[in-house]
Amino acid sequence: MKNIIVLSISFLLAFANVNAVEKRIGIAAGFTNVEGSGTETLKDSSKKASKTVDDNTIIPSIFFELAADNGFGLGIEHVSGTADIGTGSRADDDAESSGGNKASAEIDGLTSLYAIKTFDNGFFLKAGMTQTDVITKETLNTGSTYGNKSVDGKLIGIGMHKVGDTGVFFRASAEYTDYDSFKLTSGTADAVTGTTNTIDADVDTTAFKISIGKAF
Repeated sequence: MKNIIVLSISFLLAFANVNAVEKRIGIAAGFTNVEGSGTETLKDSSKKASKTVDDNTIIPSIFFELAADNGFGLGIEHVSGTADIGTGSRADDDAESSGGNKASAEIDGLTSLYAIKTFDNGFFLKAGMTQTDVITKETLNTGSTYGNKSVDGKLIGIGMHKVGDTGVFFRASAEYTDYDSFKLTSGTADAVTGTTNTIDADVDTTAFKISIGKAF
């Protein structure tokens, strides 16, 4: 997470020194659908179990932008807190997974760096990159844990931007974020073979976002 924050600040400072004529700060609420899918491969039996989860949540954020008079700008957006991306349980017949294993995951914090182009009629396009931490929580019979993972993603969005005479602006937008697929490895290896349980997972989000802010 620290890498993208440093990169975001560096880009904004560079842009501010060159051609930014307007500063914008605002808050947003994203009515977000989080879709996650994963396949767990067990270390002893190589048995695979797949699951797809689909959750809806409201994600608040704060953002800051620098914009030039040609409508192009750079922005940084930050989300604090967590959002669930699914909980599951399983009770299998084999020794690895019998007895009701439970697992869940959360997106914890999110920082995005993006470019935005606003047209004269208020329509805008947005594209950038984002990074979040995926936090796993599990209760497994083996006592194994999967740990956490920083995951990068690419975002695109479209929307409308309306600004008043006082500089207060309102936005409505639709945004899609495609996170990179990632792999988690359990902390407990097989005593004989040294193999571990693994999870291959993928997360995507689709959001309808309402924003309010002030331009200076």
